[in-house]
Amino acid sequence: MPQSLFGAGLLRLESAMSAREKVQSVYAANIANADTPHYRADMRTFSDFLAEKSAASGPSSMATTNAAHLQPHKSVSLSGGIFNRASVAARMDGNTVDTQHEMTAMAENQMMHELNMTILKGRLNGIANVIKEGGR
Repeated sequence: MPQSLFGAGLLRLESAMSAREKVQSVYAANIANADTPHYRADMRTFSDFLAEKSAASGPSSMATTNAAHLQPHKSVSLSGGIFNRASVAARMDGNTVDTQHEMTAMAENQMMHELNMTILKGRLNGIANVIKEGGR
């Protein structure tokens, strides 16, 4: 079976980048509503968004190639779902946003986004080098 030029690896990187962007917006919304009375912090994570994106791109994109690999996460669709942090104690005003947690998670997500971008740039540079050297 012929492989595409970009392969499944780039599709997974694309899914990861999209998931990182979505989870960043969740953290931003939680921080923006830190002072909103009765606001329940959205608790969706990168894994939730990645599973959703991977399911949308097809089951073969997360196939295992070795018996020791972890199986793809089977998750229900998260579209339109509301996920609140029930484990976090609400403040007197009913708000469940923990600003320190959100800021820490947002910084970690940003670093992982930059790592994904570095990997993606490396793959694309490798393809560009092959094209450039093939023309000699």
